[in-house]
Amino acid sequence: MLDIGMAIRGRKIKMTMTITQINYSDIDQTILRDCFDKSLPYLEASPIPNIIWDEFDIPASSTDDEKFEVLRAKFEDTSIARIIFKIDIDGRIVNYNYAQREKGGAGMVCHTMDLMRQDASGSQGWSYTAEYHQKLDEFFKSIAPSETSFSTWTFAGSGMEAAWDKSVDENWITYTVDEDINYLYNGQEYKKLIITVIV
Repeated sequence: MLDIGMAIRGRKIKMTMTITQINYSDIDQTILRDCFDKSLPYLEASPIPNIIWDEFDIPASSTDDEKFEVLRAKFEDTSIARIIFKIDIDGRIVNYNYAQREKGGAGMVCHTMDLMRQDASGSQGWSYTAEYHQKLDEFFKSIAPSETSFSTWTFAGSGMEAAWDKSVDENWITYTVDEDINYLYNGQEYKKLIITVIV
């Protein structure tokens, strides 16, 4: 469990962010659904989405309930060694995630799924702070202590890529693109980022 006191977007009130590794059975399903509902517009952003529903074996035209179910099932799936974790701020769960180790469990952590909602004040600004990136990095390094970076996937031109670029501009992170495994999906560049957090 990792704690940090943080001020969000200039607020004077100090808040405590906690990252905790959990089991699937620890997930509050009502909160998971709320995180999904709050995240869905971002995941399906237009014109470039941040998720490929085909990768979950359902069409993009599926209902929200069907989409939630396939993501919920991924959290529950034990066929892959998933690292499930939650983020809370002052005791309110704002984020459910899962990740996995690369190279058969011996490599860096790949941040795979990220469902989030607002904090108690109604703000999601907590996800756009240096502290968030630093604590995420610290959590991943607690799992893979020999690794200096972690990875994730994004579409070129997507809101997710823009968020990572914003973090570079803020001097919170640097990243490189793994050019060896990038590919096109329906004509859109899908690429792997290797992210290093600046401490």
